[in-house]
Amino acid sequence: MTLLKANERIDYIYNDDLGIIQSKNAFNVTLDSMFLANFAQKKVKDKDKIVDLCSGNGAVSLYMSYFNRAHYDAVEIQPEIADQAQRSVELNHLENRIEVHNFNALQAPKKLGKDKYDMVVVNPPYFKVPEGHIINPDEKKALARHEIAINLEEIINVASQMLKMKGKMFMVHRPERLGEIMHFCLKYNLSPKWVQPFSSKEGEKANLVLIEAIKNTGADGLILENPIVVHQEDGSFKANIQKIIKEDKGATKDKKEKYYFYCLLCNDGSFYGGFTNDLKHRLEMHNSGKGAKYTKTRRPVKMIYHEEFDDKRLALKREYWFKHHSRSWKEKFLREHQVRF
Repeated sequence: MTLLKANERIDYIYNDDLGIIQSKNAFNVTLDSMFLANFAQKKVKDKDKIVDLCSGNGAVSLYMSYFNRAHYDAVEIQPEIADQAQRSVELNHLENRIEVHNFNALQAPKKLGKDKYDMVVVNPPYFKVPEGHIINPDEKKALARHEIAINLEEIINVASQMLKMKGKMFMVHRPERLGEIMHFCLKYNLSPKWVQPFSSKEGEKANLVLIEAIKNTGADGLILENPIVVHQEDGSFKANIQKIIKEDKGATKDKKEKYYFYCLLCNDGSFYGGFTNDLKHRLEMHNSGKGAKYTKTRRPVKMIYHEEFDDKRLALKREYWFKHHSRSWKEKFLREHQVRF
């Protein structure tokens, strides 16, 4: 598969290692998607199954997958945009974590299954199409902005069908449609529990809302948060918004301890992925037969690759990610990182 096609580029979201393929003639990653992904990922567990409806080029699934080991099904109606999402998944070597599906979200319960997902995330088209309304002549942009292929009621119904008992739906939308969202959620057994408004600048009205709704729970207990202000007076992002958009790697530079994901080449030619906070000592342990059951009978071993992390959790996540790929994928990964084996 060709990585980039005409009028495409690779941008980076949240982390410099998390690339996404985008096009000049379609909607690209927006703050709406970043807010949805950032707040939803805080409720995800590693064992969860998540469906990303109206997924576009996969930005929400890609962003969320950085923080956990959950499985994602991304559903996008437009073939070209779904193809971008698939190539972005491959670019980030997340084929075993994210599956891209090219069909209308209305078909998702039938094609992917009902009552099986722990979470639904959705950044749907925001605008109705009143009779006589002139929509954008660009079909890609029109489908992304307007309720042409699916409307608000339909997508909330779909979300409810796909969620398990007490599964969570996270939706980003416009505040002027919050009343409809509440109505349709209750109609389809989703109880709104949390609403987070956003306003562009201090003192301005909210122009975006995030909603969390839970399936088959009581309708009481709604929390309405204070608005989050996105921009400073000069138009720059506030510090808390910057953290959502881009990981601040410099914030942890003063930490003394480092953590590592590493790859060993074993005596039988196989690979072993591991985690440590001391590369030299860990290699000595492996070669003494005390490092791991797997390497004990495959000595001597040689360390051929490692990555450094400030966060223990991220190093452990990288180890898990490496171990759950095939031999051919590991060979490709190592060659891409100029490792000879």
